[in-house]
Amino acid sequence: MTNELEIKYFGWSCFAIESDNGNLLFDPFFRPMHGAKWARLEDFKNTKVICITHGHYEHYLDAPSIVNLTGATVVASEEVCNHLKLKYHVAKQKLLPTALFQEVKVSGFKITSFEWQHRNISFWKFFKGNFTTASQFVWYSLFRSPFNAPKFGYYVEGPEGLRLMNYGEGFSNLMDIKQVRELGQKFKPNVLLAGTQLNFEAYLGDGVAAISPETVILFHPHEKLFEKLKLKSSSPQAFVESIKRKLPKAKIIIAEPMGSIRIRQTN
Repeated sequence: MTNELEIKYFGWSCFAIESDNGNLLFDPFFRPMHGAKWARLEDFKNTKVICITHGHYEHYLDAPSIVNLTGATVVASEEVCNHLKLKYHVAKQKLLPTALFQEVKVSGFKITSFEWQHRNISFWKFFKGNFTTASQFVWYSLFRSPFNAPKFGYYVEGPEGLRLMNYGEGFSNLMDIKQVRELGQKFKPNVLLAGTQLNFEAYLGDGVAAISPETVILFHPHEKLFEKLKLKSSSPQAFVESIKRKLPKAKIIIAEPMGSIRIRQTN
């Protein structure tokens, strides 16, 4: 039996898994910033669940607005949930703190968190690239967001037989390939969300092959921010070719902001 589901990409690291019972949203960020102006608050009116991968502002800052609009439940680390409660007065009953490999069920979705390593950030390169943008980055990071919260990925089982893994920005030079392979063997996802950035195409190719999904959805989590900071990334095609060398049968999709992706699945 073949089923279809729709995944929508809103730019940055923000994806929605659409469901008849309401949508699961990753890392909402829609405010105009750094030259990006894609989604609006109204685009998220069907959100039932928000999964936040970490506390950097472009993954985090607009979550309270969506909770206020929709009453959605936030699934995130305890550190992120505490910050939302204390800084933004998000009601405790709307927060679902999760620990590593803890499984939670919300609105028809089964969600399990795991950990990944964030690349090292060079603030010197940021200020050298664009002082104004770097200053914004530091301000939001230090005073508006839980910058040092743990980095969580999510494995989601949901409608139409979906088995999706969001590995976010984890494919970098700090990636533990053994850990990635173990995650692939544990969850066996059929869809993988994978961030592309800088010159990490070889790491991404190795990591995707270790997980071995049927479909890979590529996105640049910081496209407009990096443009402002004069940080160059390899072309999307370079990332595609790196995956193809390691996992030639994978279907690879390059996500475009405000674009919808239909996933056909055979149960």
